[in-house]
Amino acid sequence: MGLNAVKITLMSGAEDGKVFELDKTPIMIGRHPGDDIYLPYDTRVSRHHARLTGEGYSIFIEDVGHEGKGSNNGTYLGEAGAKVTGKTVIHSGQLILLGAVWIKYELGSTRSG
Repeated sequence: MGLNAVKITLMSGAEDGKVFELDKTPIMIGRHPGDDIYLPYDTRVSRHHARLTGEGYSIFIEDVGHEGKGSNNGTYLGEAGAKVTGKTVIHSGQLILLGAVWIKYELGSTRSG
């Protein structure tokens, strides 16, 4: 995925302020204990809610849900709440709403080596 890590900060909910920093994609986000970003406290987040993937120098988000058919409560970008349909490019600093949990996507620290 390149030299930058993906940094996800929980901006609301039971774990407000918790930070995840991952240096690989794809990244699964949801209530399933096996997901990379595990959000067990909000029942409006699907078991496998969303997936981040890297292609070239871009990161994309997809609303995955059950069997890839989309989550029950959707995935929305930014404060304006644009619904994610299909693979959608996201930018560092962007806010994302999953169920009732706001997260912030950023590029993390640069890795050396």
